[in-house]
Amino acid sequence: MKKLALLLLALAIVIPAFADDAKVLPAGVLRTTIAAVYNTFDEEYDEDGDKVDATNGKVAVFNLGAALEYGITDQITLALQWTPGYNFYSDIEDLDDADVNGAQDLFIGAKAQFLGPNGFVPNDQMRFAAAAGVLVPLKSTDWKEEFENRLAGDEYNTGSGSREVIGLGFRLYYDYLVNKNFFVNLYNETIFFPEQETNTFEYAAVQWLAGGMNTDAIEDVKYAYGYKTTFEIEPVYTHPVNEKLDITGSLPFNYVMTPDIEIDGTEQDDSATSFLKMTPYVAAFFKTTMPFELKAGYSIPLMGKNNSVASTVVFQFKSYLKF
Repeated sequence: MKKLALLLLALAIVIPAFADDAKVLPAGVLRTTIAAVYNTFDEEYDEDGDKVDATNGKVAVFNLGAALEYGITDQITLALQWTPGYNFYSDIEDLDDADVNGAQDLFIGAKAQFLGPNGFVPNDQMRFAAAAGVLVPLKSTDWKEEFENRLAGDEYNTGSGSREVIGLGFRLYYDYLVNKNFFVNLYNETIFFPEQETNTFEYAAVQWLAGGMNTDAIEDVKYAYGYKTTFEIEPVYTHPVNEKLDITGSLPFNYVMTPDIEIDGTEQDDSATSFLKMTPYVAAFFKTTMPFELKAGYSIPLMGKNNSVASTVVFQFKSYLKF
């Protein structure tokens, strides 16, 4: 009964959020990132972690995101990150009139390096940084209107993957520098979502799929997502080709989980999700007058629960400008 809700929640999880390492930008440096992501799957992990055919057939999504990060000091970076950003294209094989287009959430926060070469406490072998921020929803769906469009046989939207709820959270970063070219990064992000009394996507989708079309009652439902937490380990190796070019390869393993959702204080059985993937990346950093980086990756699903078995192609362009 929760399949459609979990499917769209899964889209938010499997589109990469681009975890970072424990570095911070030098003071006065602006980094601009543009990220293009193509996500596709035709299988899902069920509540037991087994692969089954996707509920609505093959799903494909193209997402374009961006980020602006600025070094306030050599230890503190301010960030506006919209990655994942906007779903510009989507196709759901068995739902001809449906799409998952629309905006996902904007992260606004600040990151400080406490330990490291540029940290408050200097250290040449380890880096530790922490960030705090707010996840701001950029989409507010009128679910009653979407239901009416579906019933009328018109095109309708089933959500972009955003929970459409403000989230509060933190990020922790730890790097161990093996040598000047190789380090290992450990990363955690945890976002908490306060209980809401609203017509949020997942509850609406559950009622929809169950055949309940009395959307007037949705406004009085207390809905709690709980939290979403991400753990990642990533070895990173950089090879300096010459004075103008560095080539970097990395292999992050990324694990994301959410707890059972609650409706009016009651946990919904088998609504917790998890997803483990690895994403080989290769990047080229060009040290020109305005330095820039090109990065490409391909994520491979390894295991999960109540989630899509999604493969993702990622392209990133990063530019650096000194003020």
